[in-house]
Amino acid sequence: MKVKCVICVLLALLAAAVASGAGFELRTWSTTAAAPADGSSHSTSANFEMVSRLGGSFVGSAESASFSLWGCSVTPVEGAFVATETEPLIVTLRWTVESFGGISSFNIYRAWAEDGPFERLNEARLPPFSPGVYEDTTVWPGSSFWYELRGVLGDGSEDVVGETVMLRTDGTLATKLYNANPNPFSDGTVIQLDVASASRGISLRIYDIAGRVVTALNTEVARPGRHSVTWDGTNDRGQRVASGVYFIALEAAGVRETGRLVYLR
Repeated sequence: MKVKCVICVLLALLAAAVASGAGFELRTWSTTAAAPADGSSHSTSANFEMVSRLGGSFVGSAESASFSLWGCSVTPVEGAFVATETEPLIVTLRWTVESFGGISSFNIYRAWAEDGPFERLNEARLPPFSPGVYEDTTVWPGSSFWYELRGVLGDGSEDVVGETVMLRTDGTLATKLYNANPNPFSDGTVIQLDVASASRGISLRIYDIAGRVVTALNTEVARPGRHSVTWDGTNDRGQRVASGVYFIALEAAGVRETGRLVYLR
């Protein structure tokens, strides 16, 4: 009878968890002497260890000789997330949350398509402030971007806060070759380019001062937008080139752009 009563309590707690969005988990073990007396988010017994999945403390339980249901004192995260081009090629992301619900920090992700893939923008995790703000200064004109705000939970996992938002930047995307960085270089340099159309493919080649092709760089561009290509100072046979001046030429959609490189061994 005791087990049946406990099961009833478990079911009631599960129903309450679903209704409230609290973080409940069902775990099994062979001893019931496992309650965290201090109300912390960590619990141990002779043969198991459990840490709060959502980072909050454990509150309330129902148990029998072989199982227990524990609730985490975590409020589901609800909030708003918006993106605005506040200045030319500067996207300002703002968010508010009603409760942090075990969130220890935030990360911002961006994609060029609604279904991703999403890449993280911020290097260091953002502190859990509300309202919060972040500026993306790496966008380019005439293009669509999708953003997600993700909260980092106590176990390192992430949950999306609010909804995925889309923004299209002003202006017109044009094929353009930017200055390589670093330049001069010795180990490698990053060549950045904008491509307005990739339908006919693109060509990116390095020439020496005599106009001979040194190497053709790999440019598997499947979409318009901004791309980065690295040159390590080797020719098409994988050999290091001599120190000196080299030229880079971009050809895409009938447009030709050139730049100058200085390689130092």
